[in-house]
Amino acid sequence: MSATVVALVSDLHCNSTTALCPPIVDLDDRGQYHAGPIQRAIWRHWLAYWKAVKTAREGKRLVIVLNGELADNNYHPTTQLVTRNPADMLRLSAEALAPALALLEEDDRVFVTRGTEAHSGGSAYMDETVANDIGATGPGDDLYSHWQLRLDIEGVRFDIAHHPPGGGGRVPWTRGNFAGRLASMAFYEAIERSERPPHLYVRGHVHRPGDSYDLTPVRALILPSWQHTTSYGYRIGGGDLPIGGAIVTCADGRYTVEKLYYNWPRRQYVTV
Repeated sequence: MSATVVALVSDLHCNSTTALCPPIVDLDDRGQYHAGPIQRAIWRHWLAYWKAVKTAREGKRLVIVLNGELADNNYHPTTQLVTRNPADMLRLSAEALAPALALLEEDDRVFVTRGTEAHSGGSAYMDETVANDIGATGPGDDLYSHWQLRLDIEGVRFDIAHHPPGGGGRVPWTRGNFAGRLASMAFYEAIERSERPPHLYVRGHVHRPGDSYDLTPVRALILPSWQHTTSYGYRIGGGDLPIGGAIVTCADGRYTVEKLYYNWPRRQYVTV
């Protein structure tokens, strides 16, 4: 019986000073950027995640899905960017993806979805450019990234996109409601269109993970990001959200989900 491991990660935000970044980045002007403590912690978890993927995929085919916002050129006024040079941004993102791409073998595949224009540029051109650079499988001969990605892997149907419709389930007591609502929407929309509903409905964007589990025949999985809270996040009271990715193992129409989510160290009180 064949089996395939699907590695799901979202919202990398490479080029943000609070997000995924290699320890040292060479810049276009021959200078260097050295990752800060937050970024070094994210990088350690990033390597641990791909080490787990390598273990999980032993003897199995691997499919990697990079669910949008691989590079970040935040158009909002902010000081929290490594560089404003698009060439540097794309190079940084490609270097950050090296541990993932190193796992790919002959029959493996990598897919990229398109994220928010506010981070990935008009028509998410940065996601498309990175997808082209790494040889991702696209929807056509001249396109390398997807707005919506629908896959059938070992009989398990995936519906993957960066943006979920509406809401974000920011508060703890409504987070499950948000994932459940997405699962119900996906299920009933498929029925209305006389389609087979997906088994897994995967989204990102909101940075706060969620899971509908077995609430409906569709399981909605909202992925965390690989970015710590930004100044904007503090302004809206986002808090220290977990980072990480999911590993889905598919075989004979069935699947298991392993969530490798990493929490930040416990916050300390200052005694005065």
